[in-house]
Amino acid sequence: MRSAAALPAIALAALSLIWGYNWVVTKIALAYAGPVTFAALRFAIAPLCLLPMMLQLRVRLLPSPRHALIALILGIILAANFAATFMALQLGGTGKTAVLVYTMPFWVLVFARLALHERLTLLQSLAVPFALTGLCVLIAPWERAAQSLPSVLAVWAGMTWGANVVYIKHLQRKEPVSMLALTMWQMVAAAIALAVGTLTLAHEAPVIWSSEFIAALLFTAVIATGLGWMLFYYALRRMSAGMTGLGTLATPVIGVLCAWLQLGERPNAMEASGMALIAAGLSLLAWDGLRAAGRQAPPAGGSG
Repeated sequence: MRSAAALPAIALAALSLIWGYNWVVTKIALAYAGPVTFAALRFAIAPLCLLPMMLQLRVRLLPSPRHALIALILGIILAANFAATFMALQLGGTGKTAVLVYTMPFWVLVFARLALHERLTLLQSLAVPFALTGLCVLIAPWERAAQSLPSVLAVWAGMTWGANVVYIKHLQRKEPVSMLALTMWQMVAAAIALAVGTLTLAHEAPVIWSSEFIAALLFTAVIATGLGWMLFYYALRRMSAGMTGLGTLATPVIGVLCAWLQLGERPNAMEASGMALIAAGLSLLAWDGLRAAGRQAPPAGGSG
């Protein structure tokens, strides 16, 4: 019984390792393909990996016209998000980009306060200044615009990710929606949008189909996206949404460590300070989430 109860936590730990290391894999892949092209290839393969899980759970494959329109809009946003993320990753440091994109939880707090009128708890209110200070240090607006561009792109990706989360949260309040189906069709729409983007961008270099690139593409599409989302939804079905989300906060930390160990990307003192401030803010959010989960925990012996 204890081993079965531990499986969701093990799934989240594996997910954090996969998603954390995926930053390094993607950085390697971007040496062989442009960011928009690589994002298009990733989302062309990834939806196929979710089909077995949808069939097993008997999730409706074809969305309603309304949900199809929503998936299209979110897919275009997802395409822009990943194009910006991969551009930032290609131009900037791996660990730094991972940390800036994973400021998403702070943007969720800000946008939820503005759009959904959700009140911030004391710990959440303390976390936001840490994040904003860390952002300022990492972006370094006093530097030249070209040097700040990767950081600005990564922050923009985190902001759009946060806005996406808040919109889905708003949608779930109004009507039932299958997140697994919505995720899959978002990816399909993103793949189409990115494919169109590759045709209109003259500066995208052609793909170099090396064995290293193919291995990186399969890892990010099949392992990080396909298997990763399966692990996420497995944990989500057995844990609270808050706890599942908190379980992925180790991802940027793992990304920084893997980039340091494999790519030799050691943060300088300024970057380390900014990362530490953002990590402190994420820790406050994690603490707040654990306290909330403890208050809402079901009684022992209940179905999980």
